Amino acid sequence: MRRFTWLAALALLAVVPATAVAGRSAGSSPLAEVVSVRALRLGDTGPAVAELQELLRANGFDPGPVDGIFGPRTEAAVVAAQRHYGLTVDGLAGRMTVSSLQALRQAARPAAAVQREPGAPREGGLVVYGAAAAAAPAKAAETAEAVALTFHHLPPAGELEALLAHLRAHDARATFFVTGREAERRPADLQRIRAAGHAIGALGYREVDLRGLTPAAVRIHLRRASQAIARAVGEPPEFLRPPLGRFDRQLTRLAEEEGLKLVLWSNAVAPPGADSPSHLAAQVLRALRPGAVLMIPLEAPEGTEAARLVLEGLAEAGYRAVALSAELVDAN
Repeated sequence: MRRFTWLAALALLAVVPATAVAGRSAGSSPLAEVVSVRALRLGDTGPAVAELQELLRANGFDPGPVDGIFGPRTEAAVVAAQRHYGLTVDGLAGRMTVSSLQALRQAARPAAAVQREPGAPREGGLVVYGAAAAAAPAKAAETAEAVALTFHHLPPAGELEALLAHLRAHDARATFFVTGREAERRPADLQRIRAAGHAIGALGYREVDLRGLTPAAVRIHLRRASQAIARAVGEPPEFLRPPLGRFDRQLTRLAEEEGLKLVLWSNAVAPPGADSPSHLAAQVLRALRPGAVLMIPLEAPEGTEAARLVLEGLAEAGYRAVALSAELVDAN
C-alpha cells in the first residue's frame, strides 16, 4: 500500500478509541471481530455486514437496505467511502476502511449531523469533504445556503441542451469536470456551457489513476488537460478532480504547482448504470448541507434526469446551486 494511504489511515486510527480498532475483546462487535481477521467483501452475509451497512449509512454513504447482505450497493458505498478518505479503492471493507468510518462517526457524535471536521486532512490545494448524515438538514442561513453543483464528464450530446435548460430554469450554476480528451472532441459543447454561465474543471487528460506515474508524466498529463480546456473555452481550469477519485501527496503537490486546486465531492454515488435516476438523486441530496460539493455522474445513463431531480430537490429544501469558487472551497 502506498505511503500516503498508510499515513492517512494511521491519522484516522489515532482518533478512534482502542476498543473500536482492536476488535478482539470479549465484548467487541461482530464487525470488529471479522475485520481483525479479514476484509468484508461482495457476497458476504451476516451481522458484521449489517453493522458495516449501518456505519456506512451513519456517515452518509448509502449501502441500500441494512439486510446483512454485502451486495453491489454496499460495495459501491464502500468504494465511495474509500475515495473520500484517500484509501486504496478496492471495495473491500477491511480494518482501515472501517476504522476511517468509525473515526468520522466518533468525531461527529456530539453534533446533530455528521460534518467535516475542522481539522480534516488538508494538503496545499487539497480539500476533502466529509459525508453528510442521512437525515435531511435544516435550511441553511441566508448567508450559507449555497451548495456547489458539479458534474462528472459531459452528458450525451443530445442531452446537453435539456440539461442546460434545467439549470437555467432553476437559476443554477454548476461546474462541469471533463477530461482533456473530451475538451478536444467537444469544444463547441464546452463553449455552450461557458456561455450559459457555468464553469469547467479538469478530470485529467484521460481519466486514469495518476498515482503510479513519475512526476514528469503527471505534470505532462495535467498540462495537457489544462491546455485542451483552455483551447476550447479560452481559459485554463481552476479546479482538478483527481481521476477516478484517486490521489496521493505527489498529485496534490504537482497539481498545486500547476495552479490547480484538488476537490473531491460530498455524496456517495453508485457505479454508472447501477441505479435509477430517483435513487441517484436521493444519494446526492442525502449529502445536502451548506457548502456541500454535490457530484452527479453524467456518464451514467440516468445522469441528466437525476440532475433534474436534484435541482428540484435543492429548490424544495431552500438551497441554491452555484459553481465551485475559491471562496466556497476555502470556507470548507
